[in-house]
Amino acid sequence: MEKKQLLKGAAAFCLAALMASCAQPGRQAQDERPATRLTFAYLTDVHLNKDNSGNGNEGLQMALKAAADNGAEFVIFGGDNADTDALGDAEVTADTLHARFARLVKESGLPAYFTIGNHDRFYLSGGKADTLGFGMFEKHYGPTHRSFSQKGVHFVILNSLYPQSDGAPYGVGAGQLAWLKADLDTVGKQTPVIVSLHVPMLSLYYPVVEGTMKAWDMIADSKAVVDLLKEHNTQLVLQGHQHIYEQIQERDLWFVTAGAVSAFWWQGPFLTTQEGFLLVKVDENNRVSWDYVDYGWQVPGK
Repeated sequence: MEKKQLLKGAAAFCLAALMASCAQPGRQAQDERPATRLTFAYLTDVHLNKDNSGNGNEGLQMALKAAADNGAEFVIFGGDNADTDALGDAEVTADTLHARFARLVKESGLPAYFTIGNHDRFYLSGGKADTLGFGMFEKHYGPTHRSFSQKGVHFVILNSLYPQSDGAPYGVGAGQLAWLKADLDTVGKQTPVIVSLHVPMLSLYYPVVEGTMKAWDMIADSKAVVDLLKEHNTQLVLQGHQHIYEQIQERDLWFVTAGAVSAFWWQGPFLTTQEGFLLVKVDENNRVSWDYVDYGWQVPGK
């Protein structure tokens, strides 16, 4: 209703001042919008699999092309790149699957940063037991937590897969929390901060969709991490794991669960979330905005 009233008022002004003089204010308002300083894409839950069922290879390629076509300067992956955690002792198969993922990303030409997801784990490394399952990821993508800066924006990638002493399956853990504090202490208080992790810090998926609260709904140490992030100009926490597009604002901090490139594991939409990714923009005033992009993948044969 408000929009219609504004349009009606604009029409009355045009009649009084003639059509030619009415267009100019609109052009000025357009020109005064802050320019975009940085654009990147956030792709999570790709779930490449060893048999390429659902044509996941082609889906990933489509998503990366759509990201580039929409002006993304780089890509952050939110975890669950490939389904290797359930491959048992098939170390060669797991290694080949992650290598395929890394190759497809490299061929896109977009610089990429990687977050570890629970399905990216593999419990052998060089034929030896890897209790946490991080070694395979590190071989192909680098450290499981890191930070970097682009055009005045500070990015932090966290590993959310540390088991907690109380038995909770997911968390950041005391050691990584200490690293995070030291990292943020090097960043100016006004510098915008954007965080990526796989298992959410804040999500209402299970309470809303299933009516339950589960231990794997969120990391166990969310409060400690959020308290630290709020000491800085943290504007956005990007999350995966749930395969839904969810936006929660807690005071001045946004938590966005970014759907899934694979949606329902390459079988179509998951609930109402289509296959997609986030396109995130930071303007010259350090304001962050985002859109969920359906990149056009369809179930093979449908």
